[in-house]
Amino acid sequence: MSVAVELQKLLEVAAGFRTVPLLLTTDQDGRPRASAVGVTWEGEVATIRAGHRSVANAEQRQLVSLLWPAPPDERFALFVDGVVEATRPDPAESGPKAGGFVTMRATKGVLHVVDRPH
Repeated sequence: MSVAVELQKLLEVAAGFRTVPLLLTTDQDGRPRASAVGVTWEGEVATIRAGHRSVANAEQRQLVSLLWPAPPDERFALFVDGVVEATRPDPAESGPKAGGFVTMRATKGVLHVVDRPH
């Protein structure tokens, strides 16, 4: 079961999660990639602090998602689909594996029920 989250309420819903968000991107060979990230919101636009590979993937393939796994005592995980508007390096880092930032505009938010073992 899934429950749509209005984009205007996304910030409030995401702030209520007690889990680390994951950025979901796709590698060049089509393989999915999930990486723990930091996220800040300004309306429907998320600024995501991510590693070098996730930033490169987002730059090449602009359809990405964020996932907040369900906390251990909760029934819902939060999925947010979005489109990358920009990527940029982190000026505080240097080198070939320096991380950066992904700016993503949310297009859809869903709370999804996670089955729990009995």
